[in-house]
Amino acid sequence: MAAPGLLRAAGSCLLLVPALLLGACGASDGVQRWPDAPEPTLALPAGSTYVSGDTGPVQDDGGVPFGSLAPDDEPASVRVPQIIERGRLIVGVSQSMNRLGFRDPVTGDMAGFEVDIAHEIARDIFGDPGRVDFRYVEGADREDALYDGDVDIVIRSMTVTRTRQATLEFSEPYLTVSPRLLVGRDSGITSEADLSDRTVCTAENTTNAQSVSQDIPHGRLLVTQTWTDCLMAMQHGQVDAIFSDSPVLSGLRAQDPNTELIATDGSSDVYGVAVAPSTVRDTEGLVRQVNATLERMRGDGSWTRSYNRWLAPFMGAAVQPEAEYRSAEESEELRDIRLAARRTPPSDEPGGSGAPATTADVPQSEGNRQ
Repeated sequence: MAAPGLLRAAGSCLLLVPALLLGACGASDGVQRWPDAPEPTLALPAGSTYVSGDTGPVQDDGGVPFGSLAPDDEPASVRVPQIIERGRLIVGVSQSMNRLGFRDPVTGDMAGFEVDIAHEIARDIFGDPGRVDFRYVEGADREDALYDGDVDIVIRSMTVTRTRQATLEFSEPYLTVSPRLLVGRDSGITSEADLSDRTVCTAENTTNAQSVSQDIPHGRLLVTQTWTDCLMAMQHGQVDAIFSDSPVLSGLRAQDPNTELIATDGSSDVYGVAVAPSTVRDTEGLVRQVNATLERMRGDGSWTRSYNRWLAPFMGAAVQPEAEYRSAEESEELRDIRLAARRTPPSDEPGGSGAPATTADVPQSEGNRQ
């Protein structure tokens, strides 16, 4: 048994500990507090840059675009013999533009409205819509991919402008688009007038990046590498709105139900299939082949079926844009413009059939072909 003195000492210690704790709680003014942890700072998406409201890019003012090349009566074997000999159509697309061109997370196949158009072009060339090699092409690399011969065509939400026609050929339009804003449902933003002191996001190397400074009031502009980066920035509270074309924003809205689309005062534009110009290599037959497919899609309803599947739920009903073809005189005028702006293609191999070093092939399964 412990000695009585030890028991008394132990009891005193037990009584002392609660007293000290109570004293510490009561004497809050004399206790040094542990510093609060700083709020975490979310990094901007990689490659993103803030631009002040008065230093944005200049609006593209090239004027009304030229028309495209009308389809002729030649067969595909005459129009695109090199592509037929290769056995595949090589198409540059986006890998992450929901509803337009993206990898289906369930099937692993490429899917979307623009992907459907690529399959239809292959159908008319080979009789098989699956004879397509898709290559991922970022917005900044679309022209280089065509000039290098890494791809035959690019179907990646390219707005047809007269300025772009100086260095690229385009098909007839396959989609009419309008500028829109994507905002959070609880943002309090109901029109572009509410953005005068807000931050707006747009993607680099797009006509939206060129026009936002003049068309949309804003306090600051965030320019990102991709549209998905804009959505991520808005979800993180780094921007208040995204400015882009209606189909691009429709795809982002489908990914985040807490967002909504707001109309703007901007004018409508059209998307076209991009091809290297004839000043680089002989591509006139390819352009006519693509236009023949788009005309066929207008007649047999395949354009409407694809649009209704991918875009109508968010953009509403629409019709395929009317084709506009240029005259021989206009073709000569455009050729002179292209010769003045001519750049030398880095590759000596036209219509390159090898895999590019900076893009990825996307295998297709039969289940995704229509």
